[in-house]
Amino acid sequence: MSRDKDGVSIAVFVIPNKSTMNKTTKELIDEQHPRDFDFMKFFFFAFSDPARRIDSGRLLYDFAALSPPVSN
Repeated sequence: MSRDKDGVSIAVFVIPNKSTMNKTTKELIDEQHPRDFDFMKFFFFAFSDPARRIDSGRLLYDFAALSPPVSN
């Protein structure tokens, strides 16, 4: 890149495929810690209500409490 030419930036965002399940090591799952979850269900949960975006640090915990267990 030089000072005489304009640079080009491309933003790339990674979102898994619709059927992607985020899995947690079984030893780390208990009543207080999130279990496996479907990313797209979490995505729609997180962004369907603007009020939820305020406390993004709680999103996964809130979602895990509302989600039924995922069968493996």
